[in-house]
Amino acid sequence: MSKTTRFRFSASAIERLSCPDGTKAVEVSDADGVSGLRLAVSRSSKTFWFRFVLAGSKGAIRLGSFPALSVADARKLALTYRAQVEQGIDPRHREEKIDLSFGEFAQAYQAYSRQHKRSHADDASKLRCWLLPAFSHLKLTAIRRRHVEAYLSELRKTHSPASVNRHLTLLSAMGRRAVALDYVERNWCAGIDRLKEDNKRQVALTPEQAGRLLAALEADQNTIAASAIALLLLTGVRLREATHARVEDVQLSQRLWFLPKAKTGARHIHLNDAAVAILAKQASMAKGCGWLFPGRDPAKPLGDVRSTFFRCLAAAGLPPMRRHDLRHSFASLAVSAGRSLYDVQALLGHASPSMTTRYAHLDNQTLRAASQTVADVVTRARQGAG
Repeated sequence: MSKTTRFRFSASAIERLSCPDGTKAVEVSDADGVSGLRLAVSRSSKTFWFRFVLAGSKGAIRLGSFPALSVADARKLALTYRAQVEQGIDPRHREEKIDLSFGEFAQAYQAYSRQHKRSHADDASKLRCWLLPAFSHLKLTAIRRRHVEAYLSELRKTHSPASVNRHLTLLSAMGRRAVALDYVERNWCAGIDRLKEDNKRQVALTPEQAGRLLAALEADQNTIAASAIALLLLTGVRLREATHARVEDVQLSQRLWFLPKAKTGARHIHLNDAAVAILAKQASMAKGCGWLFPGRDPAKPLGDVRSTFFRCLAAAGLPPMRRHDLRHSFASLAVSAGRSLYDVQALLGHASPSMTTRYAHLDNQTLRAASQTVADVVTRARQGAG
């Protein structure tokens, strides 16, 4: 290992570090951090270490891998160990030898998920229904890639590729957390490829079908759920964005709806006439605050709307479809009406234009029609000149 260099640790600076050609690893120390905090950089990993000298003897403790372990957390750990060294205590003798089972670790991970992830409820559901029955009996140190691949292979028999990938994402996140806490040396999902998802497969309503569905929603007995579903079609928002909307985030006079916790970050929805009419009818708007679409318990947001959705589809004479297809319908109707893909990207709140390219074939049809309009004008002019 080459001579240690010093610089101020930060996530961006560490991301730019690489191991020089011809060198197995290099080590750098934090110039403005805790004395003894080091980062070992090899071709395959970047690992935080705490190095110390006690009673003339050198020692080292592996803290965790970057970026699973953040710079801030690495400094906290190093500071704890530095305090022990200065008290004449060898921190290696104070380390707990913990060999948790997956089930025990899952409890701690759910607490972490509730604090750091918006999808913590989905995590809890997957763990309770699927992951814990499959892995709870295994020790973390015993889990191998083959266990995960076998689980995903079995899951694929009943789940779509997208759903299987969501399970892989959660397992991988748990693996990264276990590595960061030094329970395991390597993420058990390392090297497992995600399944190819057929994201282009979608259903989009025609204007006539959309009109029939809106009529069925207006006549449905569950007015709260029906109104939330109608907004999916009229604004293109995601289901959770609608069901968890707050009254105080809607400004009808300005025709704006603020989504503070949208999937791709906070954004505003520009409300059209039909959406304004629906929102103005909601009894919750008169209160000035609270859930826009409250559930049976007014203190909680609207829950599952599937029964209302499928009932209205049947009433409108439409085949079964996904609730998310209403978002696709909104985008398809906008493009077919002449709006550009750039407009649709902004309307849907897509972080990347690549997500909007699924509607490119509709945009091409609009462009061809526009081009034909020019050709028709020129042709008529030419015929008149002749």
